Amino acid sequence: MAELYKFEHVGKRFSGPENLEIFKDINLSVEEGESLAIVGTSGSGKSTLLHLMGALDTPSSGKIFFDGRDMSEMRPDEKARFRNRTLGFVFQFHHLLPEFSALENVAMPALIGGACRADVLPDARTMLERVGLAHRVESKVSTDR
Repeated sequence: MAELYKFEHVGKRFSGPENLEIFKDINLSVEEGESLAIVGTSGSGKSTLLHLMGALDTPSSGKIFFDGRDMSEMRPDEKARFRNRTLGFVFQFHHLLPEFSALENVAMPALIGGACRADVLPDARTMLERVGLAHRVESKVSTDR
């Protein structure tokens, strides 16, 4: 298997009235096709680590490589394209657009990326079927709580 992600001595800290070191000297290798679980108590840095992996944030120290490329060398438009075409995010909070159906919400990243609606919708339908949501294809986000 090929190495997909590589963290070399990665650290993340936030400066402010109180300097906060989230983590330091992380060395991590994730192989293509490997499953990985990131677990820990609240505030331990799980979300920060995922933000770094998704190029939503940058490390305070060290280097992160994706498929051999140093992510710090990516321009903002390259990072946006990377997030749109390479990664899939499942947010802790749903972040669905309430005016669109489940099918349209699933298709949205590809549509934003410029793909043709006729090409994207069958793939989005298949994705919903794969996770057991075929019956919710036309459902919209419920605002009832």
